[in-house]
Amino acid sequence: MSEKGMWKLATDDLIPKVQNVHLVKCVDNLACKKNRTSFRPRPVRRLKALLKLVHTDDMKSHSGGQYFVNFIDNHSRKLWAYVLKKKDQVLSFFKELHPRVERETGRKLKLV
Repeated sequence: MSEKGMWKLATDDLIPKVQNVHLVKCVDNLACKKNRTSFRPRPVRRLKALLKLVHTDDMKSHSGGQYFVNFIDNHSRKLWAYVLKKKDQVLSFFKELHPRVERETGRKLKLV
């Protein structure tokens, strides 16, 4: 906690019997606060139309299923998530999703 924070607690009487507190500067703390070079920001690339680019990812789930897969539309950021028992179910879930989103949006899903 900073010295300023300690003073605030002391003046609000949240720390009893503390007056004239002067903390020694912690070398490790100062080293951690040292400025670091940041990553160069990349512009976010959003497409102009629905279903032009859909991202997917699969991983183990924390609940009942062994895995889950996400399909994310790049334009609208709409997410479709499915819980899978095995990784080889991804294609069958995609085959279920494909005609449904085309019907809902009236657009063709671009397959690459």
